[in-house]
Amino acid sequence: MKRLIIIFLLLNFSAMAEVVISEGKYIYSGNMSENEGCTLAKQRAKLKALEKVSGQRISSDEIEMCSDVDGKTSCERNQFFLSSFDSEITNLQELKKDISVQKIEGADEQSYICTIKIQAEVIKITKTLDNSFDFNVKLNEKNFKEGDELKIDLVLNRPLYVSIFQILPYEEKDYQVYKIFPNKLDDKNFVDVDNLTIPKKGKFQIYFPENLNKKNVDEYLFIIGSEKEINWLDKYTKFEDLKNAYIKEKFIIYKYKGYTIYR
Repeated sequence: MKRLIIIFLLLNFSAMAEVVISEGKYIYSGNMSENEGCTLAKQRAKLKALEKVSGQRISSDEIEMCSDVDGKTSCERNQFFLSSFDSEITNLQELKKDISVQKIEGADEQSYICTIKIQAEVIKITKTLDNSFDFNVKLNEKNFKEGDELKIDLVLNRPLYVSIFQILPYEEKDYQVYKIFPNKLDDKNFVDVDNLTIPKKGKFQIYFPENLNKKNVDEYLFIIGSEKEINWLDKYTKFEDLKNAYIKEKFIIYKYKGYTIYR
Protein backbone atom coordinates (compact mmCIF):
# COMPACT_ATOMS: atom_id res chain seq x y z
CA MET A 1 0.00 0.00 0.00
CA LYS A 2 1.34 3.40 -0.90
CA ARG A 3 2.14 5.85 1.85
CA LEU A 4 1.01 9.42 1.84
CA ILE A 5 3.53 12.18 1.95
CA ILE A 6 3.72 14.58 4.84
CA ILE A 7 6.28 17.22 5.69
CA PHE A 8 6.14 19.72 8.57
CA LEU A 9 8.04 22.96 8.23
CA LEU A 10 8.03 26.33 9.90
CA LEU A 11 9.41 28.69 7.33
CA ASN A 12 12.10 31.32 7.53
CA PHE A 13 13.46 32.23 4.13
CA SER A 14 16.86 33.41 2.95
CA ALA A 15 17.31 35.38 -0.25
CA MET A 16 20.89 34.17 -0.80
CA ALA A 17 21.17 32.22 -4.05
CA GLU A 18 23.90 29.67 -4.73
CA VAL A 19 25.19 29.07 -8.28
CA VAL A 20 25.60 25.40 -9.14
CA ILE A 21 26.34 23.39 -12.29
CA SER A 22 24.66 20.03 -12.79
CA GLU A 23 24.03 17.49 -15.52
CA GLY A 24 21.11 15.22 -16.27
CA LYS A 25 20.77 12.29 -18.65
CA TYR A 26 17.72 10.47 -19.92
CA ILE A 27 17.59 7.34 -22.10
CA TYR A 28 14.54 7.03 -24.32
CA SER A 29 13.39 4.90 -27.23
CA GLY A 30 11.62 5.67 -30.48
CA ASN A 31 8.17 5.84 -28.86
CA MET A 32 9.22 9.03 -27.03
CA SER A 33 10.04 12.28 -28.78
CA GLU A 34 13.42 13.95 -28.50
CA ASN A 35 11.75 16.97 -26.93
CA GLU A 36 10.15 14.89 -24.15
CA GLY A 37 13.34 12.90 -23.52
CA CYS A 38 15.41 16.07 -23.23
CA THR A 39 12.77 17.69 -21.03
CA LEU A 40 13.18 14.80 -18.59
CA ALA A 41 16.98 15.05 -18.83
CA LYS A 42 16.77 18.75 -17.99
CA GLN A 43 14.40 17.97 -15.14
CA ARG A 44 16.99 15.55 -13.72
CA ALA A 45 19.65 18.25 -13.97
CA LYS A 46 17.38 20.70 -12.14
CA LEU A 47 16.61 18.12 -9.45
CA LYS A 48 20.35 17.56 -8.89
CA ALA A 49 20.86 21.34 -8.61
CA LEU A 50 18.11 21.59 -6.00
CA GLU A 51 19.54 18.67 -4.03
CA LYS A 52 23.05 20.15 -4.07
CA VAL A 53 21.84 23.31 -2.34
CA SER A 54 19.05 22.04 -0.10
CA GLY A 55 20.84 18.83 0.89
CA GLN A 56 17.46 17.07 0.78
CA ARG A 57 16.81 13.95 -1.24
CA ILE A 58 13.40 12.53 -1.96
CA SER A 59 12.96 9.51 0.28
CA SER A 60 11.83 6.07 -0.85
CA ASP A 61 8.60 6.58 1.08
CA GLU A 62 7.84 9.72 -0.89
CA ILE A 63 8.71 8.07 -4.19
CA GLU A 64 6.09 5.41 -3.42
CA MET A 65 3.50 8.11 -4.05
CA CYS A 66 4.41 7.92 -7.75
CA SER A 67 1.91 6.10 -9.94
CA ASP A 68 2.78 2.45 -10.50
CA VAL A 69 0.71 2.31 -13.67
CA ASP A 70 2.38 5.30 -15.31
CA GLY A 71 5.81 4.07 -14.29
CA LYS A 72 9.15 5.84 -14.15
CA THR A 73 8.26 8.99 -16.07
CA SER A 74 5.44 9.91 -13.69
CA CYS A 75 7.66 9.08 -10.74
CA GLU A 76 10.42 11.42 -11.91
CA ARG A 77 7.98 14.27 -12.46
CA ASN A 78 6.66 13.81 -8.93
CA GLN A 79 10.20 13.75 -7.52
CA PHE A 80 10.94 17.14 -9.06
CA PHE A 81 7.58 18.52 -7.92
CA LEU A 82 8.20 17.43 -4.32
CA SER A 83 11.74 18.82 -4.26
CA SER A 84 10.44 22.27 -5.22
CA PHE A 85 8.74 22.68 -1.83
CA ASP A 86 12.06 23.29 -0.05
CA SER A 87 14.21 25.15 -2.57
CA GLU A 88 13.78 27.21 -5.70
CA ILE A 89 15.64 27.82 -8.95
CA THR A 90 15.58 31.57 -9.60
CA ASN A 91 17.71 31.60 -12.75
CA LEU A 92 18.73 28.85 -15.17
CA GLN A 93 21.04 28.68 -18.18
CA GLU A 94 21.42 25.65 -20.42
CA LEU A 95 25.14 25.21 -21.04
CA LYS A 96 25.19 22.12 -23.24
CA LYS A 97 22.81 19.69 -24.94
CA ASP A 98 23.94 16.42 -26.51
CA ILE A 99 22.04 13.59 -28.23
CA SER A 100 23.76 10.24 -28.66
CA VAL A 101 22.56 6.89 -30.00
CA GLN A 102 23.13 3.45 -28.50
CA LYS A 103 22.29 0.03 -29.92
CA ILE A 104 19.89 -2.15 -27.95
CA GLU A 105 21.63 -5.50 -27.48
CA GLY A 106 19.82 -8.41 -29.12
CA ALA A 107 17.40 -6.19 -31.02
CA ASP A 108 17.23 -4.23 -34.24
CA GLU A 109 16.13 -1.13 -32.37
CA GLN A 110 18.21 1.64 -30.91
CA SER A 111 17.79 4.02 -28.00
CA TYR A 112 18.78 7.64 -27.55
CA ILE A 113 20.55 9.46 -24.72
CA CYS A 114 19.87 13.13 -24.13
CA THR A 115 22.38 14.88 -21.87
CA ILE A 116 21.68 18.37 -20.57
CA LYS A 117 24.17 20.50 -18.61
CA ILE A 118 22.84 23.54 -16.77
CA GLN A 119 23.97 26.39 -14.56
CA ALA A 120 21.35 27.32 -11.97
CA GLU A 121 20.92 29.87 -9.22
CA VAL A 122 19.20 28.11 -6.31
CA ILE A 123 17.69 29.58 -3.16
CA LYS A 124 17.44 27.29 -0.14
CA ILE A 125 14.43 27.67 2.12
CA THR A 126 15.71 27.58 5.69
CA LYS A 127 13.54 25.66 8.13
CA THR A 128 13.06 26.40 11.81
CA LEU A 129 11.06 23.83 13.74
CA ASP A 130 8.79 24.92 16.60
CA ASN A 131 6.90 22.22 18.48
CA SER A 132 4.51 24.75 19.99
CA PHE A 133 3.09 25.49 16.55
CA ASP A 134 1.83 22.32 14.90
CA PHE A 135 -1.06 20.44 13.35
CA ASN A 136 -1.62 17.03 11.81
CA VAL A 137 -3.55 16.04 8.69
CA LYS A 138 -5.20 12.75 7.72
CA LEU A 139 -7.24 11.89 4.63
CA ASN A 140 -10.09 9.39 4.70
CA GLU A 141 -8.47 7.41 1.84
CA LYS A 142 -5.18 7.15 -0.04
CA ASN A 143 -6.69 5.99 -3.34
CA PHE A 144 -9.90 7.30 -4.89
CA LYS A 145 -12.20 6.67 -7.83
CA GLU A 146 -14.47 9.14 -9.60
CA GLY A 147 -17.40 10.06 -7.39
CA ASP A 148 -15.68 9.21 -4.11
CA GLU A 149 -15.86 11.69 -1.27
CA LEU A 150 -12.70 13.29 0.14
CA LYS A 151 -12.56 14.17 3.82
CA ILE A 152 -9.73 15.93 5.63
CA ASP A 153 -9.19 15.44 9.37
CA LEU A 154 -7.18 18.08 11.23
CA VAL A 155 -5.69 17.82 14.72
CA LEU A 156 -4.28 21.08 16.12
CA ASN A 157 -2.34 21.90 19.25
CA ARG A 158 -3.37 25.58 19.19
CA PRO A 159 -5.87 27.83 17.34
CA LEU A 160 -4.78 28.62 13.78
CA TYR A 161 -6.00 30.08 10.53
CA VAL A 162 -6.07 27.16 8.09
CA SER A 163 -6.13 27.35 4.27
CA ILE A 164 -6.19 24.28 2.00
CA PHE A 165 -5.19 24.21 -1.66
CA GLN A 166 -5.67 21.44 -4.22
CA ILE A 167 -2.65 21.08 -6.52
CA LEU A 168 -2.95 19.48 -9.96
CA PRO A 169 0.66 18.88 -11.18
CA TYR A 170 -0.54 17.45 -14.52
CA GLU A 171 -2.53 20.58 -15.45
CA GLU A 172 -0.87 22.54 -18.25
CA LYS A 173 -3.63 24.59 -19.90
CA ASP A 174 -5.76 25.69 -16.92
CA TYR A 175 -5.05 26.71 -13.34
CA GLN A 176 -2.86 24.30 -11.40
CA VAL A 177 -3.81 25.38 -7.87
CA TYR A 178 -7.28 25.92 -6.37
CA LYS A 179 -8.14 27.02 -2.85
CA ILE A 180 -10.76 24.58 -1.54
CA PHE A 181 -10.91 25.87 2.06
CA PRO A 182 -12.20 28.34 3.10
CA ASN A 183 -14.96 28.47 0.48
CA LYS A 184 -18.46 29.87 0.02
CA LEU A 185 -20.03 27.24 2.27
CA ASP A 186 -17.19 27.05 4.80
CA ASP A 187 -16.12 30.69 4.90
CA LYS A 188 -14.58 30.73 8.39
CA ASN A 189 -11.05 29.32 8.48
CA PHE A 190 -10.06 30.20 12.05
CA VAL A 191 -9.90 26.81 13.75
CA ASP A 192 -10.12 27.03 17.54
CA VAL A 193 -10.93 23.36 18.27
CA ASP A 194 -8.55 20.45 18.72
CA ASN A 195 -10.13 18.25 16.03
CA LEU A 196 -11.96 19.20 12.86
CA THR A 197 -13.17 17.38 9.73
CA ILE A 198 -13.25 19.42 6.51
CA PRO A 199 -15.53 20.16 4.80
CA LYS A 200 -17.87 21.11 7.61
CA LYS A 201 -20.64 21.82 5.10
CA GLY A 202 -21.24 20.16 1.73
CA LYS A 203 -18.67 17.66 0.44
CA PHE A 204 -15.53 17.36 -1.66
CA GLN A 205 -16.21 14.95 -4.52
CA ILE A 206 -13.41 13.36 -6.53
CA TYR A 207 -13.36 13.73 -10.32
CA PHE A 208 -10.97 12.14 -12.78
CA PRO A 209 -9.52 14.87 -15.05
CA GLU A 210 -11.09 15.10 -18.49
CA ASN A 211 -9.03 14.61 -21.65
CA LEU A 212 -6.23 12.87 -19.73
CA ASN A 213 -5.17 9.61 -21.33
CA LYS A 214 -4.01 7.85 -18.18
CA LYS A 215 -5.30 5.13 -15.90
CA ASN A 216 -4.50 7.09 -12.75
CA VAL A 217 -3.19 10.49 -11.65
CA ASP A 218 -1.61 11.94 -8.53
CA GLU A 219 -2.88 15.10 -6.87
CA TYR A 220 -1.86 16.95 -3.71
CA LEU A 221 -3.38 18.94 -0.89
CA PHE A 222 -1.26 21.80 0.43
CA ILE A 223 -2.36 22.88 3.90
CA ILE A 224 -1.12 26.16 5.39
CA GLY A 225 -1.51 27.19 9.03
CA SER A 226 -0.85 30.75 10.22
CA GLU A 227 -1.29 32.85 13.33
CA LYS A 228 -2.88 35.65 11.32
CA GLU A 229 -5.42 35.63 8.51
CA ILE A 230 -3.82 35.79 5.07
CA ASN A 231 -5.74 36.89 2.00
CA TRP A 232 -4.74 34.12 -0.42
CA LEU A 233 -6.04 34.09 -4.00
CA ASP A 234 -8.75 31.58 -4.91
CA LYS A 235 -6.54 30.05 -7.62
CA TYR A 236 -3.01 30.22 -8.99
CA THR A 237 -1.83 29.46 -12.51
CA LYS A 238 1.13 27.39 -11.29
CA PHE A 239 2.28 26.00 -7.98
CA GLU A 240 5.25 28.37 -8.25
CA ASP A 241 2.81 31.31 -8.03
CA LEU A 242 1.44 30.03 -4.72
CA LYS A 243 5.00 29.40 -3.55
CA ASN A 244 5.98 32.98 -4.39
CA ALA A 245 3.06 34.12 -2.23
CA TYR A 246 3.78 31.97 0.82
CA ILE A 247 7.53 32.59 0.89
CA LYS A 248 6.71 36.25 1.62
CA GLU A 249 4.90 35.28 4.81
CA LYS A 250 6.80 34.81 8.07
CA PHE A 251 6.27 31.94 10.46
CA ILE A 252 3.68 29.96 8.62
CA ILE A 253 3.51 26.20 8.86
CA TYR A 254 2.56 23.90 6.02
CA LYS A 255 2.03 20.24 5.28
CA TYR A 256 1.18 18.44 2.08
CA LYS A 257 -0.49 15.14 1.37
CA GLY A 258 -0.76 13.23 -1.86
CA TYR A 259 -3.45 10.91 -3.12
CA THR A 260 -4.09 8.90 -6.28
CA ILE A 261 -7.23 8.90 -8.43
CA TYR A 262 -7.96 5.80 -10.52
CA ARG A 263 -10.13 5.89 -13.62
